[in-house]
Amino acid sequence: MRLHRIAPLLALGALLPACTAHEDTPRPRHVLLLVADTLRGDRLGCYGYERPTSPEIDALAARGTLYEHCYSQGCWTVPSMISMMTGVAVAQRESNLPAELVVLGEALRAHGLDTAAFPANGVLVSDRGFDRGFAHFDRQCDNRDAVTVYERWKAWYDERRADPARRDQPFFSWVQFIDPHAPYAPAPEHDVFRGERADQAVLLERWTATQPEVAARSAADGRHLVALDRAVERMTEVSNLYDGEVRAVSDGVGRILAALAESGELDDTLVIFCADHGEMLYEHRQEPLLVDSMLDVHEARTASVEDFFGVGHRPWYYEPLWNTPLILAGPGIPAGRRVGGLAANLDLYPTVLEALDLAPVPGLQGQSLFRGREPERDVVFAYGHQSTALRQLDGDKFWRHPNKLHNLPEDAPAPVVLYDLGEDPLEVHDLSTERADETARLRAELDAWHRENARDVVFQQTAAQRRALERLGYVGPEHEDAPAAGGQDAKDGQE
Repeated sequence: MRLHRIAPLLALGALLPACTAHEDTPRPRHVLLLVADTLRGDRLGCYGYERPTSPEIDALAARGTLYEHCYSQGCWTVPSMISMMTGVAVAQRESNLPAELVVLGEALRAHGLDTAAFPANGVLVSDRGFDRGFAHFDRQCDNRDAVTVYERWKAWYDERRADPARRDQPFFSWVQFIDPHAPYAPAPEHDVFRGERADQAVLLERWTATQPEVAARSAADGRHLVALDRAVERMTEVSNLYDGEVRAVSDGVGRILAALAESGELDDTLVIFCADHGEMLYEHRQEPLLVDSMLDVHEARTASVEDFFGVGHRPWYYEPLWNTPLILAGPGIPAGRRVGGLAANLDLYPTVLEALDLAPVPGLQGQSLFRGREPERDVVFAYGHQSTALRQLDGDKFWRHPNKLHNLPEDAPAPVVLYDLGEDPLEVHDLSTERADETARLRAELDAWHRENARDVVFQQTAAQRRALERLGYVGPEHEDAPAAGGQDAKDGQE
């Protein structure tokens, strides 16, 4: 099913108040969508993390409903945010918001909401259509830290509060922080984490076991071998800096919520906190092409165990990258509730519509989670960097890699992995060969999903889009839609 813009008045005309069987349910007047770019759920206290990275986010979870298993629809920003804003899955390469779909901002603005967006990720600031539906689209947030993004939001908020014509108008505000995106460089007040990470012992065993392979590669290529202890020190530092960036996001969230509370509007606001995807921090091995790329980007000819483990967000669907946080709080949302099942970022669009008592829009593929509902789905899918994955409710996860990551011919069978999260939560044991029948079945499910969700797409990038992608490490000079090595490009500059 699709929501076409062929008859946009008909599509937007569906946004009439819905007649519901729950007339006594409190409903919000406003919607605040807080997206933390590149935030993995397991680095938040409310998701069990032992460090105090997220006190303000934890407080939000305490007064709302937390979804333990929410999955993004892409392993990097563009496909994930296209899906979030359209409520429709992305199953192929797309560069822009599809013109034929009515996006969330358009739908809410058509119903009279004052719409404003504050995206700090440069790929969203570029001309991909993410400004559609927003009366105010702040281009000065590009690559700014969370406190600066808050200040930009606060200026808009104070202006609307001071305007008698807008003060009583309901609003939809989308804020997208980018702090946890590489490079990790938290401000001094957030850079407070030191010492070993919680999973250091497990990872040290993996890193140590790989060092002989690194030494062999060093000898074969004539590279200087980086000592294991030095590599461990650097990988641990990266993890600590990432935690500092998470703390920055929590600070920004807290400031926005405090401003709403001070004005008296927080109690009338549906707050959605989520992420477009997570991040890998050296937990799992990289594919051969990515190892080669990491080695090649070094100016000094060195080989380190850190080159062999994934950092950033690439064509991977390990839990730290794919299982993202989702917290709902506000009118109609139960407080202190934790929900299982398989939620998805696809669910945000229909959730907002129901919360505002608007009729469902045809073609949306998610499910409303209003009132803290448990999602009803058996499987969730994702696509990004030409890699596709599914995760079943029973815990089995299957994903298919692009052949180029393994230096395989294009006509060779695509490499796949199969994990049983119930028995193997750390995703160590690939069962794709051992469980060949299930592997074949899941491969067929992915193929069917691609066919069912295919749409005409023109994949093209403007020069500004390309620069934004290169700056954030999504593409490299020799890979049109492959991940760039390292992904440590600077988070600064304008498009």
